[in-house]
Amino acid sequence: MKSLLNFWWLTAIPIFIGALGPSTVAGPSYAIACFGVITVSFLSAPFLYDRDCGAVLRGSIDAWKSPTALALAVFFAVALLGLAVSSDPARSAGVWFRTILYLAASAMIWRYLKDNPEALEKCFRCLLMVIVLGAITALLSLYLWPGLIGIITLQGPDIPITTARQALKSHTITLCCLAPIVCWLAWRRGSFWKALAVAYPFVVYFISIGANKQAAVMTLLSGLIGMGFAWVLSKLKWKSALLLIILCGFIVLSILGYLWSLLPTYPAETYGEFRLPLSVLDAHRQIIWAYTLFHILENFWTGIGLDVSNFLPNAKDLIPHDNYKFLVNAEYLPSHPHNFILEVWLETGVFGIIALFTAVGTLLWAIYKRLREGYPGAIAATGVYAAFWNANLYNFSFWSSWWLIFFFSTLAMLFATPLSSIRKGR
Repeated sequence: MKSLLNFWWLTAIPIFIGALGPSTVAGPSYAIACFGVITVSFLSAPFLYDRDCGAVLRGSIDAWKSPTALALAVFFAVALLGLAVSSDPARSAGVWFRTILYLAASAMIWRYLKDNPEALEKCFRCLLMVIVLGAITALLSLYLWPGLIGIITLQGPDIPITTARQALKSHTITLCCLAPIVCWLAWRRGSFWKALAVAYPFVVYFISIGANKQAAVMTLLSGLIGMGFAWVLSKLKWKSALLLIILCGFIVLSILGYLWSLLPTYPAETYGEFRLPLSVLDAHRQIIWAYTLFHILENFWTGIGLDVSNFLPNAKDLIPHDNYKFLVNAEYLPSHPHNFILEVWLETGVFGIIALFTAVGTLLWAIYKRLREGYPGAIAATGVYAAFWNANLYNFSFWSSWWLIFFFSTLAMLFATPLSSIRKGR
């Protein structure tokens, strides 16, 4: 029994952590399942395993002493006040609680891997192997036989390509976000692994095109550009680095502000002409963002409560339009605002979005400090950071469980990497 528990603690848990992100090839629910197994394993550690394993729970508290944790505490305090104005307090409270739970469990992943370098190495090896299998599966499903992903997702072997593309939507974005860590890990291992580091971005590009997710290419590019940005940051002293980070943040927000200024008016009797080219942003997203901005101004200070944006007045009304096929049977806000800034701003008010921006900025600053100190994985962490926040500008609800779990656990792995680990060739 003891040997079985040791195997679970030192081998099975790293496998689940490494497979968490790539497992989305079978659907986002698999990432949630992996995370659930990991969390239960940690919580039961003091009772089932050696007593020293309980140190993971105690040591994870260190993660809550950072500036990022302080900013998040302010954010969650503001969000908690939003329960008073939420149209569905139980739903908002559930999202609030589970997100804190995900953060706490990710802190345990960080501490576990930080204290067990061998487990971290197994984790990285598993990630590489599963992601290669997932990428091959996606390529075969999109270009040769859609039924392959149909079998894996339990939809059957006779699904059309459109269903296969939909099934691989989440996995495509995951592959893009993981590009920095895959390239970093493969390149450091040398030999034939370097070929994977070079080929992987091209493979993911073809998967994105095959899945009809051209916007995902921007996430892929953002991750790779983020790695280059990390190299620049690592050469700068802290004052110059801080100035550059602030400048980049200002440029991004200025571009978004300019795009938002070109959105159509809401409400409108009909939508027929758009000032912002549809090649830049599709018609439906333009109207979704215009609708969201209207309600942000209506609820500027307090917000409307977490994860209830699709319950706003007229959210499910069909958009009136003039001969735009993309707006046929389209709703003003079908599920979420499709932009994390607008979503969080709408739901938590101006103080909530400021607190979140502060947390995002301090997280990047923590990565910068690791860059300066020469920690392995810091460049990959910067790339994952850039890719994730880019994807949040156009994709998924910010509160999607699998999406937050994926980001938190991936950063936990990279932050756990000590100076002496992941030697070249290993």
